[in-house]
Amino acid sequence: MLITALYLNIAILVPVVFGLLTGEADAVFGQDTTARRILTCVYISIAAVSMGLIALHLSGHKWAVPMTFALFSVQITYKLATVIAIGVASPVVLTNLAVVGLQIAAIVAWSVARG
Repeated sequence: MLITALYLNIAILVPVVFGLLTGEADAVFGQDTTARRILTCVYISIAAVSMGLIALHLSGHKWAVPMTFALFSVQITYKLATVIAIGVASPVVLTNLAVVGLQIAAIVAWSVARG
């Protein structure tokens, strides 16, 4: 389930980053600004780290799980903070909440499976 959540990161972020870079996401994220470019870099980083973590999981690396938990904890924190900062009317915030739900479910499923 952890790998599934990492794949979801990539599946969501690739089109979002494309939209941010091409201007196709202006309706949701607003016009191109320095802050939006920083956000794009954060999203690219999350996608790249997710890809690396998938590789680590598939190769059986012992640090894959704690590194995945670290990534998810940062994502869960900032995504929940967007609810406080923006509210739930934004489609970005709603997507964030769906991702948070899956990431928490992945963490719980991994934990339950290990007793």
